[in-house]
Amino acid sequence: MIKINATVLLASLLAFAACKKSDKTDGAKGASPKAATGDLPKLTEDPEPAAITPSETTPPLESAKFRMLAKRSKSGWPEFDVYNLNTKPIAFLAIYGYAYDKDGKQLARTPVPLSWNGNVPPGDKSSWAITFSDNVALPAGATSFQLCYTDIKFKDEAKSTQDEAKCPDQRPKS
Repeated sequence: MIKINATVLLASLLAFAACKKSDKTDGAKGASPKAATGDLPKLTEDPEPAAITPSETTPPLESAKFRMLAKRSKSGWPEFDVYNLNTKPIAFLAIYGYAYDKDGKQLARTPVPLSWNGNVPPGDKSSWAITFSDNVALPAGATSFQLCYTDIKFKDEAKSTQDEAKCPDQRPKS
């Protein structure tokens, strides 16, 4: 009995040791949720926008402007600031990330939107960077990035404004 248990234990340990965990995800080909950010090209930060004059006529789904920073998350995606073009403070955004290759071909869209909660005063920017989680894979060959949001909620408003069609699965680089 002891010999059989020892044999089963040894076989189980060998099978476990032979297993190799894959870093690949179901995202884009060659994507890894833990990209070695040192192997990725250096990012060029977008310029700060000119002074923003908030407008109450800015439609809700045109009220947020994103600026890419020169910093990457652990997964390799760039970090972004968000600016408020509206006269009401932004409290929530549902944000998708898009990655493109050097020719502008879309390589990926994040599978689910990032649920961003904060407070962006009118005419101002977020107090912390928008960062995709480490389990959102960065596709190999990605050289440019854009954000898009399908849902926005202003502070003290009961309902958000939503349009799922604003961020389609395939979106040309603008």
